[in-house]
Amino acid sequence: MSANDGAPADAPAPKRQRIRVRAWHIVLLVAAVICTFLLAWWQWTRFRSGSGTFQNLGYALQWPFFGAFFVYAYRMGIKMENEKIDAVNEGRALEDLYEADLARFGGGKDSTTIDESFLPSRPDMDVEEFNALNTQRRGGRE
Repeated sequence: MSANDGAPADAPAPKRQRIRVRAWHIVLLVAAVICTFLLAWWQWTRFRSGSGTFQNLGYALQWPFFGAFFVYAYRMGIKMENEKIDAVNEGRALEDLYEADLARFGGGKDSTTIDESFLPSRPDMDVEEFNALNTQRRGGRE
């Protein structure tokens, strides 16, 4: 028995509940999306005014995409957290999730290495040769 919770030391950890969409999540998400649409409307009115520029038009078209990104990021965040909770509840290691993501998106264990043929060759020039090739053209004393 553990002194902290009264459960045996070899008892399995309690299962975590999946994250559910809550009302305050939706309220904040709707507020963020409304803000982006209001900012788009503001930029649109600036574009239509006498002093508006095409930069204002670009911003007016850009803000709704930010609102859509808020919704996408929220959905993906909830999905990833629930996948992590499910993996822990099933007794899988979190590294299994990482490996599954690598397999799903086409990466491998060596996906962070750069092929040597892709990189430019290093210059093999000494300091004196470099200084001779790059002499000052202005401001130097002769």
